[in-house]
Amino acid sequence: MNLPQSLPGRRVCFAVFVISASILMLELVLTRIFSVKLYYHYAFMVISLALLGSGASGVYVYLFPNFFRRDRLERQLFLACWLFAASIPLTLALILRLDFQFDFTLRQLGRILLLYSIPAVPFFLGGLCLSLAMTHLAENVSRLYSFDLAGAACGCLLVIPLLNVLGGPQAMLSIASLAAAVCWLLLPSGGSRSWLWIPLFLVGPITAFLILSPGNPWLKIQYVKGRNEGEALFSKWDSSSRITVVQVNRDRKNTWIIMDGDAGTLLPDFDGNIASWRFLQARVSSLAYHIKPSAQTLIVGPGGGIDVLTALTFGNREITGVEVNPITVNDVMREQFKDFTGGLYFRPEVQIHVDEGRSFIRRAAQSYDIIQATLVDTWAATAAGAFALTENNLYTVEAFKDYFSKLKDDGILTFTRWNLEPPQQDLRLVSLTRAAMQELGLSGPERSMIIVRESRQREAVECNFLFKKSGFTDEEVQRIEAISQANAFEMLYTPLTRPDNPFTKLITAANPRPFYDSYPYDVSPPRDNSPFFFHTVRLRQVWSSLFLSWESKKTNVGLLVLFLVFLAALVLVLLFILVPLYGFRKKALSERRGSSELGYFVCLGLGFILIEMTLVQKFILFLGRPVYALSVVLFATLLFSGLGSLFSGRLPKDRLRRSISAVCLLVAALVLAYLPLLPFFLYRFVGLTTPLKALLVIAFLAPLGFVMGMPMPLGIQWLQRVSPPLIPWAWGINGSASVLGSILTMVIAVNLGFNQALTLAIGLYLLAALFLFHRHRSEAFALPAWELAHFRRQDDP
Repeated sequence: MNLPQSLPGRRVCFAVFVISASILMLELVLTRIFSVKLYYHYAFMVISLALLGSGASGVYVYLFPNFFRRDRLERQLFLACWLFAASIPLTLALILRLDFQFDFTLRQLGRILLLYSIPAVPFFLGGLCLSLAMTHLAENVSRLYSFDLAGAACGCLLVIPLLNVLGGPQAMLSIASLAAAVCWLLLPSGGSRSWLWIPLFLVGPITAFLILSPGNPWLKIQYVKGRNEGEALFSKWDSSSRITVVQVNRDRKNTWIIMDGDAGTLLPDFDGNIASWRFLQARVSSLAYHIKPSAQTLIVGPGGGIDVLTALTFGNREITGVEVNPITVNDVMREQFKDFTGGLYFRPEVQIHVDEGRSFIRRAAQSYDIIQATLVDTWAATAAGAFALTENNLYTVEAFKDYFSKLKDDGILTFTRWNLEPPQQDLRLVSLTRAAMQELGLSGPERSMIIVRESRQREAVECNFLFKKSGFTDEEVQRIEAISQANAFEMLYTPLTRPDNPFTKLITAANPRPFYDSYPYDVSPPRDNSPFFFHTVRLRQVWSSLFLSWESKKTNVGLLVLFLVFLAALVLVLLFILVPLYGFRKKALSERRGSSELGYFVCLGLGFILIEMTLVQKFILFLGRPVYALSVVLFATLLFSGLGSLFSGRLPKDRLRRSISAVCLLVAALVLAYLPLLPFFLYRFVGLTTPLKALLVIAFLAPLGFVMGMPMPLGIQWLQRVSPPLIPWAWGINGSASVLGSILTMVIAVNLGFNQALTLAIGLYLLAALFLFHRHRSEAFALPAWELAHFRRQDDP
């Protein structure tokens, strides 16, 4: 590499690798922490805006070239890396102690703004390290960019064991230690030996604190979703959640498993005496067992085991549970609280599997009398960072078809959701069932469904939905109605009792489309392409989500937050990129060489993130857990993009423009080919083991990732030839476009679908190729004949 003699090539490349890995791990760990501290859509918002710090750093390297000079590269790289490491523990300390409430008052908006500003600092400093290297060592950009992407790919894999072993706060401290250690690779030459002690003074205390930190009150999240959490009986992090066990007023009968400070499941104080728990038979969620006692049962999301206990009280002797959270099963139910729960998950009648429910059902060889899911939600943002909003693959048309296929001929599907006024989630279960029945050729929806809710005593009450493949007999319906009357339940629909309400109208409608169009909420059946079951506010009513009841607002306000984030991010891009460029470098923007490059790098940033986010979503079902999809997809995409970047440095320099256009067209063609191939791939190999599926995903994504890694370094090489001062600006605008693209992906997915997001990505890569073609044609008309001939000799064969 053509580097300063004092900065050996391998040391700089390895430093870029580790810093890039640290930045990505910091992003994902912060998402976990914010998912606990805030609600899931705010976790998305904070990380999206914080990433602007990384993009903005490149712009300021460009705006102040006299300060960021090449002869200062050694000391500035060292200092930026050191400040990046030092800012992480300071950021953590502020985040852990900042209170937050779920409202939109001016005071609260100020706190939200502060939350945005805090994470931006380490991202800016980490991005500054990469921008300095890319700017002053642009002649080696293909190699540097490959190490950058490879580092990010490894960060995707490392963050999972890091969170599983250390938890959120300790993981952040370990990232600070790693970043500080990189300072040793970037030590300036010829300086005082005192420089050596600066990284040591940072690494030493942080590492010692990390080792001694288990249970340290300084690393405890003081406020969880606006509440002081108090003392917990048990607490543990992993890569997808933080599980705590709490007792309300030291009452053993009021012990709860809490996920990320919000979603809770009761932990039963069970002594092994099943008869003492027969009161559970009076719960609205138990209705299916009254007409199918001693059933072969599958429970999706058993949590602390209340549904398992309910099935046992009815004499079930074969109960299978599928719980996605390993801490709940292994650490809580099988270890720490084994005696408290009477060894519930060790009983011979009970088999518990740690898996994603739908993935397990697809692989299951047997059929069931009852498939049950009670209030199974996914409110928390996973380690996917900005890759999760309210999607839930358990509630789609394709999911219900999977459930129906695993029911026996007279089997019952029973789901319990919250009932609001007017109904939303429970009514959407009806629309899902109607769509699935139609596609499977099942008739008679009016005989196949029963909906019963608890008496209305509060805003949201439990509502039980029952579906039977063969249709309910009159005797079964009368049995359900009698039990409902005895427990003061309200019958919203049965084949024999049909009140004038939305449930009856939807179930008995010959064509449900007019009902969907006229209903005040969107209760049309969601599909895998847009699995947003909980989002029921229409696009034109998005502002009204602020004024909904609490339970409805909690799920529907996410789209409004997305729009606000998009506007805020757009304003920040203008404020920190375009306005400074216009004010400080007006001449550069007005040159003929600036506008096309601007469009090119914007298209790359938007297109890359649209493809990346959508692929993560697509492979969640295939790999079984969101965190696996995140790690494997990002690892494959970034790793092979790094290899593609490295390979791009070998392409002929005299055909650079044609190479860029060809690569952009090839990315668009591959994505277009993946659209029909993905469904076949996902359904054909779903029965394989997880390691084999992960290897298949990596192999499947390798060609696309390899080609996606080329346009960025080739574009940098193009700028190196035509306008070198714009290189840091291109780096910054590309990162900022990625932030906007992450938000845009979710907006498109909620309203249109993930396939439409991929279609837009195809258009963006085609547009990127068109920008350079237009740029070349414009120059051809503008240059004199002798210069045009020289230009063609340099760029064309």
